[in-house]
Amino acid sequence: MSSYTKSTDFASKDALLTGNPLKVVKGTEIDDEFNAIQTAINSKADTNSPALSGTPTAPTASAGTSTTQIATTAFVDNTYAPIASPTLTGTPLAPTATAGTNTTQIATTAFVTAAVDAIPDLEYASQTTKGGVRAYISSGDLYIYTQD
Repeated sequence: MSSYTKSTDFASKDALLTGNPLKVVKGTEIDDEFNAIQTAINSKADTNSPALSGTPTAPTASAGTSTTQIATTAFVDNTYAPIASPTLTGTPLAPTATAGTNTTQIATTAFVTAAVDAIPDLEYASQTTKGGVRAYISSGDLYIYTQD
């Protein structure tokens, strides 16, 4: 981005005596000034929907700011938990999965409570026997399974 720097001091020409050839404003001087102004203007971003390039900077807003100002990466990094291993505070909420869901999604306390409550009360017929075999009776039915 370039800034405009005036190359001809037109006011100083007014102080020169009449007849001095330097007092005359030449077309090339005016042309050079207009070209320098145009170059400086072309290197600036529009104020309405600017297309920025390079690495533009902006002031970082205070935490909790909720406006239409630009959010810097520093603001965003300090506002949200990282995607990998976030440390959540307060009482974070998540949707409760339907009963029987077996995925890696987050299990809410409501989901876990419902799953635990769905486990039937068991009356064990015997405890662990040889080879990790366990048997129990539930609602009059005998169940036998191996224990890992």
